[in-house]
Amino acid sequence: MLKFRGWSLRTYAVCAMVVLVSAVGATIAVRSYERTVQTVYDKSLEQTYNAAEDTAVEFHYLLSTVREGLSLLVLTDFLRTPDETARMRALPMLQAALRAAPAAISFYYADNQGNYLSLAELAHADPPARETAPPGTVYVSQNFVRKADVPNLQTVYLRADLSEIMRVPARDVENYDPRERPWFKQAISVDQMIRTRPYRFYLKDTAGITIAKASDDDQLVVGADLNYRLLDESLIRSQLTPNARMVLVNRQGQILASNDPDLYDRRPAHAPRLSTLKKPVMSTFSRLLDQLEAKQEQEVALEELVQNDKEWRVELVRLPNTGTSNIYLGAAVPKDDLLSEVRSVRDRMFLETLAILLLSIPLAIWLSRAVTEPIIRLTRRAERLRFFDFARADDVKSEIYEMQQLNTALSASRDTLAGFIDIITRLNGDADFEHLMATLLRATTEASHARGGLLYVRTAVDGVESLRLADGLWETCPLKFYKLDSAVLMFSVTDAIARKQSIHSQANAEHCRQLGLPASASLTVPLFNRKGQAVGALVLFLEQALDNAHISFIEALAGFAAVALETRGLIGQQKALFESLIQLVASAIDAKSPYTGGHCERVPEAAKLLAEAACAETQGPYAQFDMSDDDWHALHIGAWLHDCGKVTTPEYVVDKATKLETIYDRIHEIRLRFEVLKRDAQIDYLEALNAGADRAEAIAARDAQWQQLDEEFAFIARCNTGSEFLGEEQLQRLQAIAKRRWLRTLDDRLGISGEERVRKEAQPVVELPVWEDLLADRPEHKIARPAADCLDPDNRFGFNMQVPEYLYDRGELKNLSIRRGTLTEEERYKINEHIIQTIKMLNALPFPHGLEQVPEIAGGHHERIDGKGYPCGLTGEQLSPQAKMMAIADVFEALTARDRPYKPSKTLSQALRIMSGMCADGHLDANLLSIFIRSGACMRYADRFLATEQIDCRDLMAFLPDNRTDQG
Repeated sequence: MLKFRGWSLRTYAVCAMVVLVSAVGATIAVRSYERTVQTVYDKSLEQTYNAAEDTAVEFHYLLSTVREGLSLLVLTDFLRTPDETARMRALPMLQAALRAAPAAISFYYADNQGNYLSLAELAHADPPARETAPPGTVYVSQNFVRKADVPNLQTVYLRADLSEIMRVPARDVENYDPRERPWFKQAISVDQMIRTRPYRFYLKDTAGITIAKASDDDQLVVGADLNYRLLDESLIRSQLTPNARMVLVNRQGQILASNDPDLYDRRPAHAPRLSTLKKPVMSTFSRLLDQLEAKQEQEVALEELVQNDKEWRVELVRLPNTGTSNIYLGAAVPKDDLLSEVRSVRDRMFLETLAILLLSIPLAIWLSRAVTEPIIRLTRRAERLRFFDFARADDVKSEIYEMQQLNTALSASRDTLAGFIDIITRLNGDADFEHLMATLLRATTEASHARGGLLYVRTAVDGVESLRLADGLWETCPLKFYKLDSAVLMFSVTDAIARKQSIHSQANAEHCRQLGLPASASLTVPLFNRKGQAVGALVLFLEQALDNAHISFIEALAGFAAVALETRGLIGQQKALFESLIQLVASAIDAKSPYTGGHCERVPEAAKLLAEAACAETQGPYAQFDMSDDDWHALHIGAWLHDCGKVTTPEYVVDKATKLETIYDRIHEIRLRFEVLKRDAQIDYLEALNAGADRAEAIAARDAQWQQLDEEFAFIARCNTGSEFLGEEQLQRLQAIAKRRWLRTLDDRLGISGEERVRKEAQPVVELPVWEDLLADRPEHKIARPAADCLDPDNRFGFNMQVPEYLYDRGELKNLSIRRGTLTEEERYKINEHIIQTIKMLNALPFPHGLEQVPEIAGGHHERIDGKGYPCGLTGEQLSPQAKMMAIADVFEALTARDRPYKPSKTLSQALRIMSGMCADGHLDANLLSIFIRSGACMRYADRFLATEQIDCRDLMAFLPDNRTDQG
């Protein structure tokens, strides 16, 4: 799956501009829309308030005209006469009141006798009267006359001037008694004008309210019926939008007026309540009414609802100055009506934003290209730096200031990084410490554009640390050191190290003159390692004073110098430590046994002399042979550690000078046994004398036995030294002597080590005293070999040596029967095993690259050219030249060594004759031995390490391997 590589800056710039324009346009549109919506809502509420005020004014006006008319009518005397004809003369006054009160549909009066007179316009008369009204009728007067306590109705149709047109005959009205009407009862019960709740007018098909007032003597009541048709018209005029719903309600929730004639039926007996209308808007009005009634201090209540997927804004406002009989104006407006224009403006703004966005995309692309093109070119330059390509390129041109700064910074970074890389390259190429410091100073002055410089390093001599001038440079010429003795004080080198900060000084002509230099500013930078320890100081001579940025750069460069000095110092210290450890191990091996004293020290010298001679060859098999620094180092280490495995070889085996020697020489035990036998002979002599034997014969027998024992012990002693070869005759005599018997009366298991006791206890206990052979090979003399000491035939090193069954066999007769030398088969393997341990130990060390051949060089000096050597049986073709050189050096040193007590040293001629023969036998490399002799390396070694008496000849050409047979 391909990894997403990210978007280009150009894409980001275009997207950013698009997003910015879109966000700004959308934000402006949304915020404008929100503010406009809120403004519309506020305006809507303000219009509702205005409508409420207008309605309240009109409501009060309508009521006041009715009240004024009633106040006049209640004082009319015509209404107090029982004569029907006389009461009809009150019609003009009713007409005047009716004209003055637009909201009244009729004026009437009733007395306490149950009589009733009313006047109404034809349009507001009861339906039967309207249906039978003759033409020209303007008013209808209804007169209830109660005769014999039975009311009769007379309906009089009147013209505009109240002249009578027609009179309907009287008829019985059984169910009507004005004294039982609510308005009559309320008016009689109080001393003020009353207003009823909405109800259905008697004999009419409409509902409304009645305003009535009783006379002071409560003999009659005048009243007027009102419906709010004028308020309906007012609400229609005041409606906020064509689809708005407006209602006027009282505190009981009864609808007094509405702008929608179809909203409710005005014909019920009582005006409908909001809660009874099954319409969501009316239910919302009802909830808002309850809210305002519960909180009298609240003047308005708002709520929004959704009806048939249409949103409504519902408002209810309390009309001002309505007293305790609160009247409320409700307005429900569809949001679509309120916000249609606002939404249109919003959509228009979105379209304008989109148009601006489309027009801005080309501009964004052009601007992004102008911005990103220099960045792309700068990126390519930075990419080249990533691959250490410091080739100079044309500067990137841009009108943008930051781009110019970036171009300058990138160019400076290129130069700086190139300088750093150049310094690192130079430092890595110098292995010599002194040359490294010169390279370090030159590279630092070039990178910092200094005219010259001085490099001081801290050194310790006899435990005393001091600053040493390592190198000086002026431009391209080295400075004379004798002039720089006082430079440490002149340029505050010691102070800079003590303060741990750089010291920048202005040009000092006097100081520079003393050094033979022109006046120059100087910068002294102390050098510290990672532990904060001073390793030196760097003094740079500059054209002029530097700013802080340049000083920081030079301090960073100086950090490379400090790291280089520390690293090289650490490498040198590690090499010195490793060399000391090598020589420590070699010295310990030499000191372990006086028989090999100095061997590990002299073999490296012989090997190096031979290697130098081989590298100098110009003809023959080694004409092309040469050694690198790593090869010389590997030969050095391998030569010094070629016998490091001997640290695991017991000293008593390496130093075994006699056949019976282990930790001590067991010849002393044998001598004691002979002493016991001689004492037994003395006892036999004394016992013979005691038995009456001839004294002279007894003495002769004893002396003869003593002499024989002395001769046998002397023979065993000679066998023990190993200086003579033992033939069959000597071995048979040794067997015969071994059969002598001696009496042991003490337990040989007492006072011995735990390991020896284990071996003893493996054998049955014998009853004391017991006769034993004078020399014996007992089972406890055989020491088992641990499994770890056994060689795996498939071992990774290729060892193929024959491993003896036992670790040691200390049998007395077996050790004395060694034909040549002093070592048993087990002991000789133990000594030869040191080369196995050498190879294992060196292979366990993590030698770095170039030194991997150390184990092979050190471990191959016992191999033979013919492949019969050990431990791996390698042939000459399988051995490296250095390993063959090690074999020659090891043999030559062993033959000529003067500090081996177990054998005398050979003279130079004897050693070379033996080694020439070893070449013929396939042991040593004849070509290398010839080089060793012909080059003079052999004689140089002899002059250094051989005694004068050992150098028995100077002309060694006769001992070349090819001339060996001629030399006998």
